[in-house]
Amino acid sequence: MNVLVYDGSGVAAASRDNTLRFLKALLSHRYDVQTVSPRSIKEEPWTDTCALLVFPGGRDLPYCHDLGQTGSRRIREWVHGGGRYLGICAGAYFASSKIEFEVGRPLEVTGERALCFFPGLCRGTVYPGFEYDSDAGARLVDLSLNRTAWRNFWPQTPATCVTSYNGGGAFLPSRDASASAWTSLASYSDLPDAPSAGVLCQFGSGRAVLWGVHPEHPVRYEDDPGRTAAAERTRSLLLHATLTALELEVGDPAAALPHLTPLFLTSDRLDGPRQIATALASRGQASGPNEVTLADRHDTFVLRPMEARDSHDAEMHFVQDGAQDPIAQLHALRKSIYVASERLPTSVETPLFDIPEFFDLLDPQADMGRVLVYGESVTSTQTLLDRNDGFLACLPDGTVCAASHQVAGRGRGGNAWISSAGCLQFSLVLRLPQAEAARIVFVQYLVGLAVVEAITAQPGLDKLGIRLKWPNDVYADFGDQAPGQRYRKIGGILINSSFRDGVFSLVAGCGVNVSNPRPTTSVNELLHGLRRAGVCERQQPFRCEEVLALIMNRLNEMWPKFRQHGFAPFIDDYLKHWIHQDQIVTLDETGQRVRIVGITPDHGLLRTVPVDSYPSEYGRDSLSSGPSYIDLQPDGNRFDILKGLISSRSS
Repeated sequence: MNVLVYDGSGVAAASRDNTLRFLKALLSHRYDVQTVSPRSIKEEPWTDTCALLVFPGGRDLPYCHDLGQTGSRRIREWVHGGGRYLGICAGAYFASSKIEFEVGRPLEVTGERALCFFPGLCRGTVYPGFEYDSDAGARLVDLSLNRTAWRNFWPQTPATCVTSYNGGGAFLPSRDASASAWTSLASYSDLPDAPSAGVLCQFGSGRAVLWGVHPEHPVRYEDDPGRTAAAERTRSLLLHATLTALELEVGDPAAALPHLTPLFLTSDRLDGPRQIATALASRGQASGPNEVTLADRHDTFVLRPMEARDSHDAEMHFVQDGAQDPIAQLHALRKSIYVASERLPTSVETPLFDIPEFFDLLDPQADMGRVLVYGESVTSTQTLLDRNDGFLACLPDGTVCAASHQVAGRGRGGNAWISSAGCLQFSLVLRLPQAEAARIVFVQYLVGLAVVEAITAQPGLDKLGIRLKWPNDVYADFGDQAPGQRYRKIGGILINSSFRDGVFSLVAGCGVNVSNPRPTTSVNELLHGLRRAGVCERQQPFRCEEVLALIMNRLNEMWPKFRQHGFAPFIDDYLKHWIHQDQIVTLDETGQRVRIVGITPDHGLLRTVPVDSYPSEYGRDSLSSGPSYIDLQPDGNRFDILKGLISSRSS
């Protein structure tokens, strides 16, 4: 599920960035936190996968202009049907029935608003001195907290809380506002009649929290660090309680403090790490006894032998400055690589991934996975390979980089990949000569097929219900569920490529939820369902080491055939496992209804035929001849295939 932060004209960059920061700290264990444009709000199918929509501070009028009636109507209907909305300052003005801003002054803005989550007026500014794009009117304010309102969301609620303020409003309900439609969460304690500074609104089946203040901004007392620390602790609890009131699954920011652990360069053929280390050392510089530093395009690596591990036994890098972007800080840190040229790391050194077990399960003849780069907690396996040309150049074909946790996992189209505990995430190095460039588009299909077949080929697991969603997702299929609940995503594939000296270097990234039932479901949850139904004898759950070895073994069989014949030998198996055969969808731009019949053998496009011009018995045997086809590419269209809709992407 996604948490979407509005990012259009009028949004204040500081409010947006601080909002993204606290949302990622509290929600990234469960949700994909990302920005969303006004165009996406109006045109894209975001509503079914959105858990929370957030409008940060800035200017209310550009929100109204850019979203128009269409965007506002979609937001309103979504919240009324059960959605969740968080509005901060301008986002709160925007969500009230009516606003009055700086009445009688040069900055005056008044008028009715379309969302109407708060049944009344939001009036500001409540403190003087506000100027756009300035901190002239900014200040710290004491809020009185309504302990009764917070009792279900914030145990031991304090009486007061300090937050930042800059131009926000107070909430004044209309005379006919129902008492059940809104609840005051906090008030401006130093103003006459103590008007509400924050409200919780019930709107249909959904709810919204609106803040006239800026709880996303850090609180700082320059001359009093102790007071700053106390205020920041309370502010953090206020944000935690705000999200809890919106019924999200909120994590503990202290327990989820982003950190990095060392990488291990390993192989059960110990000469492999030695050769790679020698190649890497030739690109770097000596930086200490038995230590080489390689400053690559995106990351800086420090190579050490495994024997040096003892002197760095507690090595772990944490975010140092909470006021700066933690992910940017971690990307900037030097990444330690321990070269295992004498022995494999033990389970004590890598407790979340048994490296010897992985190599025991790997086919002795396999090249895929023969070299393993493993880190318990990394930024992103994809980034470590794809954005570091020197590091990648020294790794042989079939090298796999795996992690138990990623703090900045990458998905397709700029999306993040949520790195839940129990999720297998890896990136695989593959290379193709320039003459085979046309096959690159099919690599994502090949890897997806390998994932499904590696797991379901195990005895008794053919009914596991792991399927492929075009172009690059792995889904669980609950065939007996309602149409909207039948499919749940459990994995995805991302392919990045670079070209040098006549060779394409491909980094195939993959994430598969092996054992965590959240946020959707997992392979082991499906396995448990088969056992309960009495149709599977396997008792042991899958472990990430086993799943990775199974995928590598399957790819080791498929890759040579793919190199020789392309994807043609695999198309029938791919279509057998995907969820789209004979599915009817609507092209949003034209309203035309088409039937999905396969993928094109030349460019891997989604092949469809008009429903009215071809019978439903159309099969897979004539994908290169027949009626007038409508072929669609993943980068040229936006897909909501599970809802039966395909929207063309404008240039």
